[in-house]
Amino acid sequence: MSSADGLLIEAALIFLLILLNGFFSGSEIAFISSKRSVINKLSKEGNRSAKIVSQMKSSPDRFLATIQVGVTLVGTLASVVGGVVATEHLKPFLLSLPFAPVQQWAELISVGVVVVVISYTLLVLGELVPKSIALRHAERIACFAARPIELFTAAASVAVKILTVSTSFVVRLLGVKGDEKHMFITEEDIRYYIKEGRDKGILEETEADLLHGVFEFADTTVREIMVPKPKLKGIEVSTPPEQVLHFMAETGYSRYPVYRETLEQIVGVLFNKDVFSRLEAGKPIVLSELMRPPYFVPNTVMISRLLREMQRRKVHMAIVLDEHGDVDGLVTIEDILEEIVGEIEDEYETNKNGIVEKLKDGSLIIDASASLRELENYGFRIEESDDYNTLAGFMLSRLQRIPRGGEFVVYRDHRFTVVDVEENRIRKVKAEALASRQVRPGAGGG
Repeated sequence: MSSADGLLIEAALIFLLILLNGFFSGSEIAFISSKRSVINKLSKEGNRSAKIVSQMKSSPDRFLATIQVGVTLVGTLASVVGGVVATEHLKPFLLSLPFAPVQQWAELISVGVVVVVISYTLLVLGELVPKSIALRHAERIACFAARPIELFTAAASVAVKILTVSTSFVVRLLGVKGDEKHMFITEEDIRYYIKEGRDKGILEETEADLLHGVFEFADTTVREIMVPKPKLKGIEVSTPPEQVLHFMAETGYSRYPVYRETLEQIVGVLFNKDVFSRLEAGKPIVLSELMRPPYFVPNTVMISRLLREMQRRKVHMAIVLDEHGDVDGLVTIEDILEEIVGEIEDEYETNKNGIVEKLKDGSLIIDASASLRELENYGFRIEESDDYNTLAGFMLSRLQRIPRGGEFVVYRDHRFTVVDVEENRIRKVKAEALASRQVRPGAGGG
């Protein structure tokens, strides 16, 4: 065999080893980035390769050890063959050149040239290109590589076992505990995917909002969404029928809390349909006979749990109590569902269109009893606290006193000015956007 033939065979062998390295590198990325949901779906459909991928994803240490054995073996063989090319072909060629410096450094130059060429080719064809392709077609490439990787794992079982055990030992020695939750998609991952889907146009705005609402739903307490006590429209149990009908026609709600003397003593819930049924039947309207038993809940209960309980009890309204057992507000099933699907009209809630009134100068007059969550719909981002959840509560917390008209609070990029106080209660607040902050955020003045 001539020297040229030997060089051609060795070059072909190096190229083959580089492609093999690319196979291992691409397989690694494909297995890691492949979606478990897609792999499980293919596996359930009877795809044998997908089943292998699923098993390997369940044993990542063993899979990574297999890949590392393959990459190390291929790299070692490529280095050996490259050394042969440098010493048997390139070095003699350099020694034949009529340049003394080249002849003097022939061995170093030949090794350097081979290392640079092999490293560059290995980096491009054996790493970057395969990994880039694998990221774009993760599931397809993972299934394609599954059986060859499985066969190689069996063939190199001893080395794989040694590496797997050694890795686990060192990891435990370092005090690093296994955390299986990282093998699954987390809530943060899903939130990120929803945002990406909306930004890229895959999800419509309403779809993304609905999905985000599901997550907020699980983390929200009833206190954050309830109709606060100052907004309650109740009926005193001894109210004459004529006044009851007038009040119902004036307010237009479908359900009302019924109280004795004060709202602190809620004794029932009145449905307007029960009143109308009694009218149609020509029977007298007696609230104590028509009202249904009230359902009381603490203001700390999560709305996801409350929804299930209200569905189980078949009730539509719950009276919310604070830690002292005093009435704090009320909540309906519609209020809870609004956290997911958005506004639902025609149920027990204040007229939300009347919360904010826009003035000609661009400032806003806000109902101070509005909850901070409601104000988010108007672009205000005021952090909630355990001490308050309404704009009035926020103002009182900042000012630390019952304010007079004209006193204000600066928060972030808005000035909130008290414009109406009645019976020591803040009724209306004016909100103005600040072009430049002249007052320290959160400071009060008057």
